[in-house]
Amino acid sequence: MLKNNIPSIAIIAIALFIGCSQPEQIKVKKNVQYVSGSDEVTYLKLGREITDSVGLQLKNNLMKAMQEGGRVNAVRFCNTKALPITDSYSLKYNTEVKRVSDRNRNTANRPNELEQAVMDDYRELMASGKPLSPKVAIDGDGRKNFYAPILTGGVCLTCHGDEKNMQPELVAVIDSLYPNDAAKGFKVDELRGIWSVKFKNL
Repeated sequence: MLKNNIPSIAIIAIALFIGCSQPEQIKVKKNVQYVSGSDEVTYLKLGREITDSVGLQLKNNLMKAMQEGGRVNAVRFCNTKALPITDSYSLKYNTEVKRVSDRNRNTANRPNELEQAVMDDYRELMASGKPLSPKVAIDGDGRKNFYAPILTGGVCLTCHGDEKNMQPELVAVIDSLYPNDAAKGFKVDELRGIWSVKFKNL
């Protein structure tokens, strides 16, 4: 009787060994596969390095534009320079770096299905009072993507706050440059959107 069970025992042992030796764990929520383990650590580090660099570059240039020509000039900077700066970092790191939002100003920043699902998860976490942190998820191409929340700060409300509190001239310029604008009406510490970094060769 014991001899007949030996193959079954061997199969179970092999399955347990393979399961325990996997370098990463995948947590599935809705249609999002979040990665944890050693791969998560690697991609979180790379993602933070890239988004910190891009974010600082955008912030410095935005502040310079505002100092040189006020809020209207800052909006014009975002309209013509923000995407090229982001794209330059995509080339530098051989990735696809984006800032996306379902309440976007530039329609080029619309989220795909996975990015929308990540934003929905972030909003659920916020609603339950839990802190937000960067995540690594697997996309439809089987590649690992880095995502991080973008929250509105006080300065953001200058161009993204309640329209009634914004300068009429500024509102007019925004509406002329972005006829489909959906990025006004935010409050402090709301989810403005997310960073999305798709790693191409890793």
